Amino acid sequence: MGAGPTHNSGSTFPNTMKNDRHARLMPPIVPRWHDGRTVIVAAPGPSLTQEVAERCRNHTVLAIKEAYQQIPWAEVLYGCDEKFWKRTNGCPDFQGERWSSHDNNSNHKLAAARDYGVKLCNGRGGLRFSLDPITIHYSKDSGFQAINLALLFGATRLVLVGFDMRLVGGKRYFFGNDPRRLLTKYNEVAEKFAMAARHLPPHIKIINSTPDSALKCFPRMDLNDALSA
Repeated sequence: MGAGPTHNSGSTFPNTMKNDRHARLMPPIVPRWHDGRTVIVAAPGPSLTQEVAERCRNHTVLAIKEAYQQIPWAEVLYGCDEKFWKRTNGCPDFQGERWSSHDNNSNHKLAAARDYGVKLCNGRGGLRFSLDPITIHYSKDSGFQAINLALLFGATRLVLVGFDMRLVGGKRYFFGNDPRRLLTKYNEVAEKFAMAARHLPPHIKIINSTPDSALKCFPRMDLNDALSA
């Protein structure tokens, strides 16, 4: 595993976590991106091509699951599903921080933290983005959770790539399809994003730079324009 940057946030399986109350013992998420920088949140949708990935170079990137394969220089990799960490053996070629989340019903995620050095933050259900550093909200979608983590890291201007939220040429992901995953109900997920977007504080800007994205609740902007603004 790569060493990656070190921050005093998250937990990597402390010995005090012995029962289903251990999520409460996780430290708050500490902001790291306080300077108003643009932070790219990259999902592994079909539009996440190598060309798009190269355009993201030299920017702060939080990658979601397999998106790190296109953007291996990302600062943070988020995967909510312990099966992802198992099938990728913890992404040993990734040099940044690995993050997941934990609630009282997901003790199995502790194995990922223990075996692969994945940092854990507390998580719970919620239809708005949490602004409480104690926890992120789930909304049953990795992209939703990754955006929430970026917000708690202090990001106030986010640019989304790879958030197609639809089939493109019969593909769900840039690498094709994965029969091991549950089929995403894109309409339901989009509705949850829309609800969360309506309650964003005015100082937080989320821009969707995914071409022809089915996610309509955030302002749209060409990626080059979004990154040069």
